[in-house]
Amino acid sequence: MATIFDIAKKAGVSITTVSRALNGYSDVNEKTRQHIMAIAEELNYYPSAAARSLQGKKTNTIAFAPLLNQHVEAEPFFKEFTGVMALACFKHDLSLLVALVDTTRNVEEIYRELAGTGRVDGIVLSDIKPVDERINLLLRLGIPFVAFGRTTGYADLNYPFVDVDGVAGLETVVDYLYKKGHRRLAYLSGPLEMSYAFHRYEGFLRGLKSHELHEDKRLVIGNLQLPEQAYAAIKQIFSLPAAEQPTALVAGSDDLALHVIQAVSDNGREVGSGPDQIAVTGFDDLPFAAYLQPGLTTLRQPITTTCTALLELLVGMLKNKDELAPVLPELPGMVRVGPKQVLLIPELICRESA
Repeated sequence: MATIFDIAKKAGVSITTVSRALNGYSDVNEKTRQHIMAIAEELNYYPSAAARSLQGKKTNTIAFAPLLNQHVEAEPFFKEFTGVMALACFKHDLSLLVALVDTTRNVEEIYRELAGTGRVDGIVLSDIKPVDERINLLLRLGIPFVAFGRTTGYADLNYPFVDVDGVAGLETVVDYLYKKGHRRLAYLSGPLEMSYAFHRYEGFLRGLKSHELHEDKRLVIGNLQLPEQAYAAIKQIFSLPAAEQPTALVAGSDDLALHVIQAVSDNGREVGSGPDQIAVTGFDDLPFAAYLQPGLTTLRQPITTTCTALLELLVGMLKNKDELAPVLPELPGMVRVGPKQVLLIPELICRESA
């Protein structure tokens, strides 16, 4: 890889002259500048992100930093999400650096490396926890960031976030199932220490309460991440007396719903909306959901709208705009809960599984 020293040697000028020419200083003769630029292009020279940072330049790169090692059941969703995020970055002339955070390391060290060393201009923080030390850390470090998700105490912290309203979504699902005649509902979830799972469970409980239904702890099983765990949960539920078994299984994600449908079938039961069938719902509306047999009733996460909102907020911060509300346009299903805090309402997609 060519360096500034290689350019100086070939151009027959000092390193200082090359540096000033490449960075647009007016005291460099235009003919000399053009000569240096031509050599830089010939040698495929690109200044490093760290060098640009030292010069007060932007890297035009943002980091997306999920904690997938803590909830592997969300991997299919984040594969879809990352692709849409990359496209949203392209529309802002930004590059996307995806950094899977290794939580065995010191958290502060990780985020100092991402932004403090000049590798990126800002961070899209993901996999927010109900109480998340990273929020205060990034606020303290002064690193521009926007969170995909929210803590339980978000009203007390002035940080920017975009979140899909899992509470409202699950209330909608419970209401839909209630109107279909279901009175015994089971809830199957990923790790409840993740904020999105916590809020979805809260929505399930609110939905039950709004219809004067009571939670049966035997029908609420969390921390399901692998197919065999979902299978064991279904076997446990079907071991209950027939009158105490649920008529509907509410899964906290499409990936989990996929495993639940298979487990139901393996236990000799059918998924669907018929009188002898058991209903199953999911959350995400990933591409495979429509092609399952039967098609999966689920909540559609507005991934494109989410990525648009995240990038609009972060770009607004990078441009040093004090008031972010005018920067973010009105988007479908958007509810503002603060100048820099947005909830997006998921859409119920009804298919044959419920």
